[in-house]
Amino acid sequence: MIGKPQWFKYRIFGWGIAPKTWQGWVYVAVAAVVIASSLSMTMTTALHPWIFGIVLGVLILDVMHIMTQLPKVTDERENYHQLIIERNCSFAAIIALVGVMLWQTYQNKGTLLASSNMAIPFDTSILIVLGAMLFTKIASTLYVKAKM
Repeated sequence: MIGKPQWFKYRIFGWGIAPKTWQGWVYVAVAAVVIASSLSMTMTTALHPWIFGIVLGVLILDVMHIMTQLPKVTDERENYHQLIIERNCSFAAIIALVGVMLWQTYQNKGTLLASSNMAIPFDTSILIVLGAMLFTKIASTLYVKAKM
């Protein structure tokens, strides 16, 4: 695509990538200019969101492509460290979601005891997120086992 994975490294704080070479910094600067210019263009109201969406979509796809290629060009130790970081973030997300689920259940215990219906005492979107995480874990495990 447009950017090369050799120009970037894993971010230390947050998710994503950070420039590592001068080409990476030029890529970021050009991307910022292209986004800013697509926002400030004077055109019809109906066309403006389409242009901005296309520009942003191409940049997002390119960054995703760079991120998928990054493990191939980085040191094995850095890849291992990144895996540990991602695993720990996943554990923290699961603990936080279960904690929120338990807190909401505790807050709604009075309404749960008063009603005779079997309503879920917490936000169902928490179950959807946990289910998506479980599905991704299972699919990833099966994919990796098939590749071994």
